This record gives sequence, structure tokens and C-alpha cells, in this order.
Amino acid sequence: MALLLRLSDLIEAFLGAVARLFAWAFIACIVVIVFDVITRKFGFQLPGLGSTRLQELEWQIHTLLFTTWLGFAYLKNAHVRIDVFVAGLSTRKKVWLELIGCIVFALPYLYVALPHAQDFFVTSFLQNESSDAPTGLPYRWIVKFFLYAGLWGVLLAVLSVMARCIVVLFGPPELARRAPLPVASSH
Repeated sequence: MALLLRLSDLIEAFLGAVARLFAWAFIACIVVIVFDVITRKFGFQLPGLGSTRLQELEWQIHTLLFTTWLGFAYLKNAHVRIDVFVAGLSTRKKVWLELIGCIVFALPYLYVALPHAQDFFVTSFLQNESSDAPTGLPYRWIVKFFLYAGLWGVLLAVLSVMARCIVVLFGPPELARRAPLPVASSH
């Protein structure tokens, strides 16, 4: 049980480090958006940085932010959850529900989605895919890689949460207290 908890801690540390590293992309996104607005408002542009490229860069940075934070957001319970169904449940029942949800929904979804995301990325990479727009950005495969990597982050997060659920449900009380689950602390 201690090994499961340690594994969960390592996954959480890794996903936290990834999230903190790519949080800096927020600043890049703000700069790109502001620059795009200013250049359109005042009607000037730098060579090679037209509005099409800037707008594509905006959504690509948004994708980077979203995908690098997916797993960490799940670990921190910062995702959409329908609490009305679990509001009156005990902590133990919430943990059971979380574990069952991981097994019945999250793992099968990732089992299907990961190979498709990999194909999506690899095909794009092998074709050296670029924007459909004549003045768009090259290397579309980069953003598709982050979609694929983001799903791996979700898988790691799900495995971490499952490990904590197992420790809480079946481990000794002293380890269970060291395995906090955000779902268990809500309400």
C-alpha cells in the first residue's frame, strides 16, 4: 500500500511540474492575443506574422495549455463533476464511486482515445502537416503531439487517483490518512 501511495505522489509531482512549466504559456498567449489585437486595430503587421498566423498561434497555445493541465486538473478536482449525485454520500462511498468511475469510464475511454490520438499525431508528423491556410503556420503535428501527450497525462492522473482510492479503501488507517482525495474532501 505504501508503494501505491508513493507511486501516486510521484505521478502528482510529475504532472504538477509539467503544469507549472507550461503555465508560462499563459504569458505567451496573452502577448500573442494583445499583439494580434493591436496589429488589427492599427492596421500594421510584421512580415511573416499576419493575422492568420497569429490567430492560429492563439488556438495552438490554448491547446498546449489545456492539454498540459488536463491530468493535473483531475488530480486537483478542478474538472467538471456533478456533485448533486454524491452530496449526501459518506466519504467512503464517494471514494468507491470514484474508483468505479475510473474503472468503468476513464480507463475504457483512454483505451480507445490514446491509439487514435497517436495515429492522429503520427500521421500529421509523417505528412509534415501544416495549416490549410496559405499564410498559416507550419508543423501542425506539434499541437497534435500535445493532444496525445495530454491524454497520457490524464491516464497517469487516473492511475494516481485509483492508487489513492485503493489505499483509502483497503490500506491501513495511517496510510489512508496520507492519501487525501479531493473527491473525499468535498461537501
